[in-house]
Amino acid sequence: MMVEKARLRSWGWFLPFLLVLLLAGGCSRVPRIIVLEDPLTAAEHVELGVAYERKGELDLAQREYERALRKDGKFYRARVNLGNVFLAKKEYGKAREEYLLALELRPGDAEATNNLSWAAISSGEGIDEALVRMDSVVSGSGGRQPVFLDTLGVLRMRANRPGPAEEAFALAETLCRQAGAAPREGVDKDAPCPEEVLREIEEHRRELRSRFP
Repeated sequence: MMVEKARLRSWGWFLPFLLVLLLAGGCSRVPRIIVLEDPLTAAEHVELGVAYERKGELDLAQREYERALRKDGKFYRARVNLGNVFLAKKEYGKAREEYLLALELRPGDAEATNNLSWAAISSGEGIDEALVRMDSVVSGSGGRQPVFLDTLGVLRMRANRPGPAEEAFALAETLCRQAGAAPREGVDKDAPCPEEVLREIEEHRRELRSRFP
């Protein structure tokens, strides 16, 4: 009996030490939380978003534009591109919000105004407001371009103003066909006009004639 008690006493110092080791071993299995910093700049997220958008991967493009805006909430290009994604996804209210935020950054901007107009055209809401904004763009410096005049014509058509709509379409088509020719007074020099823009103008003129024969 005395020997057994001596053995117990001799091992008594080791038990607390063993408990500490077991606890330490258990703690080592707790996962460490690692916060990774986003290595991309806002501009790089936009570039990635554009690549996704061109491939038709709109959800991924939206994610990248939103990440860009988390890094820089005043990034105009990210705002407009995000609006374009929402427009393509037919989420017109969200598209409108993004274009209006872009216009807060660049008041009167032609691109944001044009795209805001198409959100109105597609949804059928806010036509009158978009028409006022688009009239201002076309009347301003650099606004007399076929693509903007075509948008103005569609807005006027939706607002049941066939005469002014035809005037906008006719001028848009004329400028489109004259693209690259010597500039005339009152016409913006080198106004770009891809073939698909000319086709759209012609389609809109046919739509106008069918609506208002």
